[in-house]
Amino acid sequence: MNKVMKGAEPFFFKRSKTGILLIHGFTSNPWDHRKLGEYLAKKNITVHAPLIKGHGTTPENLATTNLKDWIKSAVKGYKLLRKTCNKVIVAGDSFGGNLALHLAENYKVDGVVTMGTPIYFRKQRLAFTIHRILNQFINFKKKWYNRDIGASVEEKRLTYKSVPLNVVYYVIKMIRKTKRNLCKITAPILIMQSTTDFGVHEKSVSYIFKNVRSKFRQIEWIPNAYHVFIIDKGKEKAFKKIYDFVKKIK
Repeated sequence: MNKVMKGAEPFFFKRSKTGILLIHGFTSNPWDHRKLGEYLAKKNITVHAPLIKGHGTTPENLATTNLKDWIKSAVKGYKLLRKTCNKVIVAGDSFGGNLALHLAENYKVDGVVTMGTPIYFRKQRLAFTIHRILNQFINFKKKWYNRDIGASVEEKRLTYKSVPLNVVYYVIKMIRKTKRNLCKITAPILIMQSTTDFGVHEKSVSYIFKNVRSKFRQIEWIPNAYHVFIIDKGKEKAFKKIYDFVKKIK
């Protein structure tokens, strides 16, 4: 049950004294960040992509974990990278971005990158209501994807195909926590999102931008791409924007 799937393993590319922590999203794993990590490593950036507890194994294993476990995994990854690097950028896609924001709120970081990070979801009230109802009757819910944007990409991903409903509560709790504490963030920040993200509402981007206290704040939209755009057709543009941001800090 706890055996890590082939391809879902964490990775560490040691290069320069500037490093970036890549935190994957909920139900996902470092597979999503492999190409981005290789790209940045070729640019002489040290890269670490940890595996958040409960992920990269089975949905049943994820169901046994909680928010403290996830935060602990992210903090462990940050501390490992900090031992090697003088400058550390924390980055995360989707819910991984919320974990990255949490690190930026509570630890010394030199930059933050969020990619499709939720503060608000589309049809949020309806989704939360459905979750509360379903959670009373079933333990796991098969994922749903927009057939126009992302379905073909999703089929190639190494990720869970169902969600353990009991831990969705912790996702919501973490989003509210990071939303409440954005004012603690002062590090430079790059806020990225697809223009066609089917799950995360675009007002998440403006909310993060307006509520952090970073002197340097930048928004980048990736056109017509899947929610996890770093594995879709817009990934080259995304990779370059992330590297340009890291270069400014380096």
